[in-house]
Amino acid sequence: MTQQFMSDSVIRTKYGITGDATFDDTFSKVSLESIWFSIVASAIWVLESIFDVFRADVEERISSSVMASIPWYHQIALEFQYGDELVFDEETQQFVYPEIHPAKQVVKFAAARDLGGGVLVLAAGADANGKPKKLSTAVLTAFEGYMNQRKPAGVIMEVESHAPDQVYVYAQVQYDPQLLNANGELLADTSVRPVDVAVDAYLSGIVYGGVLNKTKLVDAIQGATGVVDIVLDRVEVDPEYAALPAPFEGNNYTSYSGAFASNNLNFTIEYVLSL
Repeated sequence: MTQQFMSDSVIRTKYGITGDATFDDTFSKVSLESIWFSIVASAIWVLESIFDVFRADVEERISSSVMASIPWYHQIALEFQYGDELVFDEETQQFVYPEIHPAKQVVKFAAARDLGGGVLVLAAGADANGKPKKLSTAVLTAFEGYMNQRKPAGVIMEVESHAPDQVYVYAQVQYDPQLLNANGELLADTSVRPVDVAVDAYLSGIVYGGVLNKTKLVDAIQGATGVVDIVLDRVEVDPEYAALPAPFEGNNYTSYSGAFASNNLNFTIEYVLSL
């Protein structure tokens, strides 16, 4: 403010200010001008401090409010603690756990889907290898009760847990005989089948609740050691509810269970010598 004040030509003329004189050089600290500037600066500082407090209060209220979005359902699903009871927090007006126990958070994978008239929540635990595993009946029952207590009133919600969708890949793979044998095994280590590893890595890498894409599956196989080329015949999927696996139309398939697992790759993939 003082710089703007000193740069005004009218003020400089009125006060007879010349050269590079500064405000402090021209006016003493007890001058009327200095006092007025101090009063204005203090008032501005007080106002900004009030706005900062108000903003912090608004942000706190927003953070404590329930935002029932799809990501919110995903987050609260992972917060479930098996064997613990929710309590009502009067301050936030929400059901919460008094204490957080990560060891009791048995839901390791979750996905929420908007059904238009409601929400579908898929959930799974994790097996010894960290892959999705169907929840037991006891855990699923407790989890469903937890989700119903935390969801906004009036929301229709379905809670499910299923074994991973089984994926059957029918393909013809041309292989390099310098790296693989006729069974698709590495010559350097016959316990490893690179194509199987590539398929499993791709399926495991699909986000829980996500989509299997044939193009990306082919790319994954094409990148496996010893693979020269691949001709994909079809991909069949066997979700938990189905009696038999069946091919799906188009390039994408949305998982029924939320996860995918390969099945019988050693029987469905044919290896052809590359000439």
